[in-house]
Amino acid sequence: MFSIVIPLYNKEKSVRNTVQSVLDQTITNFELVVVNDGSTDKSRDIVSGIRDSRIRIIDKPNGGISSSRNKGIESARYQYVAFLDADDLWEPDFLETIQHLITDYPEADCYTTGYACKYNSDTLNVFGARERGIIRDFFKQVYIGPVMHSSSICVKKKTFEKVGYFNTTIRRGEDYDMWARLGRETCIAATPEVKVWYRLGTENSAMAKLHGPKALWLYNIPPDSYKDKDQKKYYTRFLHRQVLEYLLKGKLKWAWEIMSHNWKIAGWYSYLMVPESIQFRQFNSWVKLLSRRFFKKK
Repeated sequence: MFSIVIPLYNKEKSVRNTVQSVLDQTITNFELVVVNDGSTDKSRDIVSGIRDSRIRIIDKPNGGISSSRNKGIESARYQYVAFLDADDLWEPDFLETIQHLITDYPEADCYTTGYACKYNSDTLNVFGARERGIIRDFFKQVYIGPVMHSSSICVKKKTFEKVGYFNTTIRRGEDYDMWARLGRETCIAATPEVKVWYRLGTENSAMAKLHGPKALWLYNIPPDSYKDKDQKKYYTRFLHRQVLEYLLKGKLKWAWEIMSHNWKIAGWYSYLMVPESIQFRQFNSWVKLLSRRFFKKK
């Protein structure tokens, strides 16, 4: 059976559809744990108004998405814990697809499907594993393209005893920190089948907030990554993207701080190749998103 964890904070426009995408699953044997992280809008009322005995609401003071996910993990009653952000959507056979992966690859610690980025009714990009099966070299594969998302992954509950819980001190990129730990220490089974819709431009989006370097997952890159070629490439790509974001938003001091803090991963010379370090698909999605927002304003 599955425990599904939805961290909830001020998503009154989105959460009903998100919950409904869970209730519409072809597999019905699950519990839905909605962790209300001190919402100040009508989010909690909307969820409490949905009558289904499989839904449990856990209230907690506002502490961030990592603390909400951790609370959901701790409260989960079943062996497999799946995550879904409160503004994303599952295809009706998401859990069924995960169940097939579990059956075919019982040795795995976590499972993930492909996912698509959606802005309004437009699909910007599709991400996922290159083929169905065990991911043999996580960092080499995710350097080419992402294979998991916070709404596409299901993890054996006992796995968190090995890799630890979500880091509550990280304000942006806490999921990337967790995926890197899973990639280093666990066995991951994946399918490229797209079963998740990652919705961009929703209310209260975490990606819209700019945080200082010490709040980023990139500020605490594990020292054992320095000597691994694939891990260095993986972290370097994200460092380049972060520095570029800071520069574009005029945060020169922050850009220097995150750069100088991580010379062992990405030396100063690597920033001369910033444009080449940004994946084409990622760049392409930014262009699409910006153009749609521009023409929408017009």
